[in-house]
Amino acid sequence: MGGFFHSVFQVFFLIGYVLIFVVTIIILRPFRVHRRRLKSTVALKISYLLYQISFLVFTYLLLFGNKELAEDEQPYDTLFNIHFMLFLTATIIPNLGIMIRKKIKRNRIEYNITVTLINILYFSYLLFLCFSRKWALM
Repeated sequence: MGGFFHSVFQVFFLIGYVLIFVVTIIILRPFRVHRRRLKSTVALKISYLLYQISFLVFTYLLLFGNKELAEDEQPYDTLFNIHFMLFLTATIIPNLGIMIRKKIKRNRIEYNITVTLINILYFSYLLFLCFSRKWALM
């Protein structure tokens, strides 16, 4: 009986994650271009969507993934380890970057490129955690 409720819970989370991603696409309108900042705006939006996908996959694995460790791997002794701190910053910094972008009037192209690089770094880091199974140690 517990397996049934666990499966239903997973389905609800998947539906919620898909809805979050669809709403993000609707709000961002990734291919709506700006005349003066065409490339930097599209790069920012696409890098944010890539970050969003990797973040949703990582949190899904964190919640529902198989947490069996190999014999030589040990979970972290404390909650505040380097991966947890980077995960916390990954939840805040890219979202703040995409939210305040319209308030930046001067140097907008430089801002877009900087936030794009930050999004790509977090995207790469979260992919590394997913494929290396470091999420199971958290």
